[in-house]
Amino acid sequence: MNKQQKLKNTAEGLLAGLAAVGFKGPWRWAHHEWEGAFYRAWRTWPPARDTQIFRTFQVGGSADGRTSQAREILFAVKSTSPFDGYDRGPLNPAPRGLTPGEYLEISVEGATPQEWMDFARSFLTEMNEPLEE
Repeated sequence: MNKQQKLKNTAEGLLAGLAAVGFKGPWRWAHHEWEGAFYRAWRTWPPARDTQIFRTFQVGGSADGRTSQAREILFAVKSTSPFDGYDRGPLNPAPRGLTPGEYLEISVEGATPQEWMDFARSFLTEMNEPLEE
């Protein structure tokens, strides 16, 4: 996978994971509000160590292009993504006509649907963002 594919994969995994655990959206946080929570959750998520599938993320990225800033993930969400509009309205509860869990299984690489959902929960915990019951 190239850099853009890795970023898109991570974006879609995170957004589908959030939808799967019940986060409704929209994504309403500015970069300075969510990036620290992302880095903390990412650092402890075991699948993130697979550099064939995932980028290495750090504050500021790097000039040599080997690491990315977290905000680059969301820049990878394009109009062809079922999560386009994540910042303007609710997350798509049926990406490509599938459940978020099915979408994770079929369309996102590098982790199981359960691992993506665990990552999403960890991110929300870091954000102090309780899920609606």
